[in-house]
Amino acid sequence: MNEKYQFEKISDCDIWQKFVETTPEYTMFVSSTYLRSFGGQYKLYFVKKGIEVKAGFCLLLSEDGNRVILNELVIYSGIFFKEDQTQKAVKAKSERFEITEQIIRFITDNFSCISIALSTKFEDLRPFLWHNYGSINQQEIFSLDLRYTSYLNISELRDTHDEESTDLFKCLETLRQRNIRKARKEGSYTVEEVQIELFLNYYIALMESQNQQVPAQKLAQMSRIIENCTQEKQAVMFATKNANHEIIYLTVFSYDHYRAYYLFGAGNPNAIEHYRGTICFWDAFMKLSREYKINEVDLEGINSPQRGWFKLSFGGSIVPYYEVNLGVYE
Repeated sequence: MNEKYQFEKISDCDIWQKFVETTPEYTMFVSSTYLRSFGGQYKLYFVKKGIEVKAGFCLLLSEDGNRVILNELVIYSGIFFKEDQTQKAVKAKSERFEITEQIIRFITDNFSCISIALSTKFEDLRPFLWHNYGSINQQEIFSLDLRYTSYLNISELRDTHDEESTDLFKCLETLRQRNIRKARKEGSYTVEEVQIELFLNYYIALMESQNQQVPAQKLAQMSRIIENCTQEKQAVMFATKNANHEIIYLTVFSYDHYRAYYLFGAGNPNAIEHYRGTICFWDAFMKLSREYKINEVDLEGINSPQRGWFKLSFGGSIVPYYEVNLGVYE
């Protein structure tokens, strides 16, 4: 191990939070509240140069603690660098490369299999590509899995009195525009309302309609995430209702000082309003922009055809990120 840098395991989530929320790579998925809520095993580390914390990294672990794994409820984890405005850009890039190399050495020395989902803001993947460069043993080489999300700028909605005059509305897919107009005409509206049990029932019905069973453990984790993050004012649940005041769709967005993140959504399986998902998302964007002063939404999860096209129909940009894997085979 390079003696220039020292590794420190962090057990105090508040200390972790204070550092990591200042980094460019930060997302709500590695906040202390979210990590305590999702229910899986994880380890947090600082990388220090002397007494100065230069970086941190979050590892999600298997039940036996021997493997670094992905978790579908934690979209991004990975590595987080301290931002130093006084440091020259060329020096910062060199230092981050070196730190990443040391982190890779640490995790490969301590874990048998490794899968990490890096933030969209993680820039330099060369240390992963160059690890054991030239080896003919595929289990010694990191594979990079390219993934995509969508970022949507919603700031334009904050002050408008005519939603259809906004560029954001004009850029919506035509079907989305028709959905919104019909929802307005029929008197649908959206409010903030925490309905965890009802949401889970809708979600189970949605998965069953796709011939998928939801493990009880996942449902418990989702429930805990929604409850804890809404209580800590780090997430909000939106309920769209029809003119009869019946809930027809529910969504959950978490948020931080950078952006909001779509977490969960499901519709009332008995509702007949085909626009229910569209209007719930659109109204959520309106409220996030106006009441929470949020400028950007990460509509994570555009890696499957059906969900991907729905989210991209709101007109957001396509943003890549990577999952890195070592020694992981089906």
